[in-house]
Amino acid sequence: MIIIKVVHSNSNHEVQKKLLALENYDVKSFVRKRLPIEKSLVESGNKDLLTRITEVMERTVSKLINDIRSQFEEENVEILSLEAARQKYPTTHNLSIGTYTLHPYDSKKLTRLEHYHSNLALEKDDELIVLLGRMGAKTLKITDNESFDKSRSGNLGVTNVAVAGTRVDAELSKKVEAGKDLLVTFEGNIVDIDPTLLKQSLWFANDSRLNAIFESRRFSQNKIESYTLRNTYTETFDFDFVLASRYLAVDFDLKAEYRSLSKKERFFHLEFGR
Repeated sequence: MIIIKVVHSNSNHEVQKKLLALENYDVKSFVRKRLPIEKSLVESGNKDLLTRITEVMERTVSKLINDIRSQFEEENVEILSLEAARQKYPTTHNLSIGTYTLHPYDSKKLTRLEHYHSNLALEKDDELIVLLGRMGAKTLKITDNESFDKSRSGNLGVTNVAVAGTRVDAELSKKVEAGKDLLVTFEGNIVDIDPTLLKQSLWFANDSRLNAIFESRRFSQNKIESYTLRNTYTETFDFDFVLASRYLAVDFDLKAEYRSLSKKERFFHLEFGR
């Protein structure tokens, strides 16, 4: 797993300055300044004890500095200016200053470490909405297993979103609020389905269920008109939770977030145009 730190163009010089400061750090001076017990040890005749304490402290501080330096120089950490990151990872959406790792399906795309799996799950839902719209969906109601339980108690609301043609908001799924369904309404026009539509997909190129819908929608003599598709997110993509936590700016339990996310199911209730 690679960590990519996106910084302002001059920030890389600051990193080099910090490395230089670590290389030239005066460990002995640091230890002498922080030995308030020196006078009492000398007065009590415990010079040998003082020497041993000094040596232990110097070794400990030296090891600490080397460890800090090694973290700066780790091979799995890449520091890029914002401009360089845009050139190297051109398919990244909303790229800004922050800490990222590679997208699991696109080596030219970055994903933020913060809420890594939640962001990917939303991206997966959003692409599914786009694909279904381009297959001729007329209405698409999205619920999850938590919403289903609430609907039986009568506390469920619905967020309605109208979509013109096949132009779909790339972040539609973020409009789902707690305790609400998302109802997406398309114009329901007859569409010419691109035969390479799924081949271009990041998330669903090899998804058997979506490929079945895709092939049915292209079979003009007997097309699918309604369908309920269950979408889950259970992939870890070998994400290193321990490593990621070291580089997060805030204290956040990524593993707990993933566990909660992996237990959820999203249901896509489809009605296609005739």
